[in-house]
Amino acid sequence: MTLHASWFRRLFAVLACWCLISDFNGIYAAEPDTPVRRIVSPWGISSSASSFRNHEEWFPKMAEAGVTTVRLFPEWSNFEPKQGTWNWTDGDRLIKSATDHKLEINAILMGSRPGSKSIHAFPMEDLESWSRYVSTVVGRYKNQIRYWEVWNEGNGGFNDGHHTTTDYARLAVATYEAAKKADPHAQVGLTVASFDAPYLHQAIRAMAAQGKSNSFDFLCIHPYEIADGLAETDGEVPFLWMNRMLRSMLKEAAPERANAEIWMTEVGHRLTSNKERSITELDAANALARMYTMAIAQGITCTQWFEAQDPAGEDQGFGLLKRDGSPRAAYRTMKVLASELGESPKYQGWLALGDLKRGYGFVFAGRSSDVLVAWMPTGFKSDTASRTLTFAKDVNVTNAISTVTTKLTAGNPLVLSDIPMIIAGLPADLVQQARDNSVQNFPWGGDYTSAKTVSFQAGLPDQVQGVTPRGRGNYPTVTFADRSAGLVVAGDINHPVSLYAHPSFASFQTREYYVRATVRRLAAGNVGMNLRYEAADSQGRMPYANVGQWFGVSQESTWQTHTWHVTNACFSKMWGNDIVIAPEQSIPFAIGKIEISVVPFK
Repeated sequence: MTLHASWFRRLFAVLACWCLISDFNGIYAAEPDTPVRRIVSPWGISSSASSFRNHEEWFPKMAEAGVTTVRLFPEWSNFEPKQGTWNWTDGDRLIKSATDHKLEINAILMGSRPGSKSIHAFPMEDLESWSRYVSTVVGRYKNQIRYWEVWNEGNGGFNDGHHTTTDYARLAVATYEAAKKADPHAQVGLTVASFDAPYLHQAIRAMAAQGKSNSFDFLCIHPYEIADGLAETDGEVPFLWMNRMLRSMLKEAAPERANAEIWMTEVGHRLTSNKERSITELDAANALARMYTMAIAQGITCTQWFEAQDPAGEDQGFGLLKRDGSPRAAYRTMKVLASELGESPKYQGWLALGDLKRGYGFVFAGRSSDVLVAWMPTGFKSDTASRTLTFAKDVNVTNAISTVTTKLTAGNPLVLSDIPMIIAGLPADLVQQARDNSVQNFPWGGDYTSAKTVSFQAGLPDQVQGVTPRGRGNYPTVTFADRSAGLVVAGDINHPVSLYAHPSFASFQTREYYVRATVRRLAAGNVGMNLRYEAADSQGRMPYANVGQWFGVSQESTWQTHTWHVTNACFSKMWGNDIVIAPEQSIPFAIGKIEISVVPFK
């Protein structure tokens, strides 16, 4: 999501007549020689290059909200407009402002070499110059910057050279060695757009193939698509398992880095309103509260909301602040969360809340007391009793969206909704219960660790046994005379059905799956479909592959099944789903059941 190069080049053209050009030993000597190292806080912000121009305005507002880290840094061509000529104006300006407001910068190392016509292509043809740039910049700011990312979303929109995971591995190795040469304490991270765990996996394996294993210190993800799922019932499930999935990948590909820090260096909700979807300020605030809470609970080191303030010239609607600098609801939510949980909240464990155990609850040792952050799933319909909590002592309850705090006396009911509530002063027995739960898998959506097959069966209600359709509300349910049911699919290429398997099912290393669809026609005419699935090695290209085996439904008006067999899958939910039932030039039809298995169906 972050855009860098074009604006910085324009800025340099404007400032070139007066900016201070110096050699590496030049102008920024205000900082102490000994770096200050503090524990990384989970409260972070990521911003686009356009936000650089007025960062002195929004830095103090972020600090006031409890933010401690900011992902923002100029590109190579800004520092070295001509080979061997260094311009430190913008970098020093950024560091000074961050230091003034007690913010820590985590930097992106990316950009084109001096004189290059390419914009965001890996500098594979001149890694020697790239390494020199990395060592020079890391060496200059080693007392102020600890965390350095290798490129930004090289698996996505910032790969103009169409480079592969092998290329990214070579770039990362060169960056790691150059950074460590300048600062042995520097932390070098690999980064991807979305939740592209397979790309990270292949890059790490490519490092090993080069004889350069473990040439990284931390991983960075940008799981916008998984975060979008929070608008759906139990969309929390894939989000909560990202850390576990990456740990599984690291244990196989880089066991010495199995405990490496994981950062969410971009995630957010853009405000929008159209016929397909509407996201309001309150929706974004709700999503922010859930994301930061669940990120801390699953062990993600730092989460960085994109972005701080809507900048002029870029998409409007991501910022915690509007273009005029006034706060949105999400800003207030960030502030109250950081205040109640403290700069370094300690996760205690989880609680499945309500009579049906459907509510999400996460307990932390907060700023001044034990704190529970709790909510019910989006769209969850039940009687009040299934959503009611009581406490054995008085507690303070803060609405994470309105930020209003009220005192709830012992024994009085608190009825949960999908709005996160922050409950401070939690009774000791609930804290202990959460601690006991912390050693177990998250319970929501079930546990399919030992299952060979998972499934989704449409009906009233649906039977969800480890497979969940995305956007279920977009597909009406039809009931047939024999009392069987299915979800209605439009049949055209623009209305595929996306589904994901529960993250506890199979493993990151599983490559072979069998997918069986049970479908039924609704009228005479063509009914046909294919299967797209998440592939294990996309080389940074399209992450979903087509099986290439067409299923055409016969003219019989009964339930019919078809099984696809894939052997190179990796179900990590990069775009929020694992498989897609993709119809084409088809009339509407019904899907009754989808099954995913690691063994052949009998």
